[in-house]
Amino acid sequence: MMKRCSGRVLLCGAFGMTLLAGISGAQAATGVAPPAMYPAATWQGQSQAVVRVLDRLDAHLEILTIPVGGSATYHSLSIGVEACVSRPQTLAADAGVLLHLKDASDPQLPPFDGWMLAQEPSVATYGSPLYDVRVVSCAGVPTAPQAGSLPVVKAPVLASAEVPVEEGGDAPASPPGSASGGPVPLAPDSHNPIPLAPSSGAAPSLAPAAPAQPSGQSLPPPAADPGLE
Repeated sequence: MMKRCSGRVLLCGAFGMTLLAGISGAQAATGVAPPAMYPAATWQGQSQAVVRVLDRLDAHLEILTIPVGGSATYHSLSIGVEACVSRPQTLAADAGVLLHLKDASDPQLPPFDGWMLAQEPSVATYGSPLYDVRVVSCAGVPTAPQAGSLPVVKAPVLASAEVPVEEGGDAPASPPGSASGGPVPLAPDSHNPIPLAPSSGAAPSLAPAAPAQPSGQSLPPPAADPGLE
């Protein structure tokens, strides 16, 4: 039993010494820089566009990879790609394609010329009763416009990066009343007690002062009470 107790004491002592060593080795707080991110309006051009076409008659789904500046044909639908841009790596994934769509089987349907977005397909749609066209993504090599390099983000500078010794750091304790936030003394620097009585030493009287009497005159006697006669 003594061996077990002594072993526990030694274990607790070693743990306490390790904890104290960790506390004594605490370092000053340092600012951490936020992650570098591209601005929200940044787009990166790419050389190919991936487009999905759905034929509503037979529910056939076709995925086409079309180079920028080229075109492709799916049945009676002609698809031309003018540009393809995507979000850079630090932003939410999205892609936009500048398309020219024309259905040769429906001459009354006006062609589509505009941007389609992968994550917001309802912003712009092709009003064909036969074909449904959606943007999937961009592919190929990077082209203009270029996203460029990530902006440089600096770490914030803290107002006070030193940790006093009483808090586990290495910096000396700040003197009382200093601008660094030391304790403010409640008594004067001379440490003399604050007097509660007047300087003369006489205790003040709590009784009201007697009214002043005119010199050389005596007060008249009190009038008799009629009820006592």
